[in-house]
Amino acid sequence: MLYPDEKRDQQPGRDVTERFANAFWRINRQLRSGAMAQGGHQVTRLQWQILRYVRHKEGCTIGQLAAHMDVRPSTMSQMLDRLEKQNWVVRTQSTQDSRVRQIALTDEGRALMHTVEMLRQDSLSPALQTLTAQEQETLIDLLTRVAQAL
Repeated sequence: MLYPDEKRDQQPGRDVTERFANAFWRINRQLRSGAMAQGGHQVTRLQWQILRYVRHKEGCTIGQLAAHMDVRPSTMSQMLDRLEKQNWVVRTQSTQDSRVRQIALTDEGRALMHTVEMLRQDSLSPALQTLTAQEQETLIDLLTRVAQAL
């Protein structure tokens, strides 16, 4: 969909790219404003990404997490300070090297993850149910291919 003040660019694929970007933006906006803001949970998208990584890489170090998120370790430490204040993560010393701090979810952090994921599933299900099971699989496959290509 073009905005009223835009002129259609005649480059091949430009319209498809614009339509894809617009649809993706609308979906992303809905996801950001949906589950994470529901139920009184004030978790930001960046905090959510950190929590998800820590859940999948339990015991990761600040350096590993910083590298994954593409930020400096000092910046990640500040982000973790906020998550610790919310009692969603805890930093502990490594048993192999006392200089290394490992990050893990707290029980409260796990509960938050579960709650927000249920809310997200509830908000996405009606939209996905407009597609057949085969269309849903095709959509996921296509989006995965686009994500890998980026």
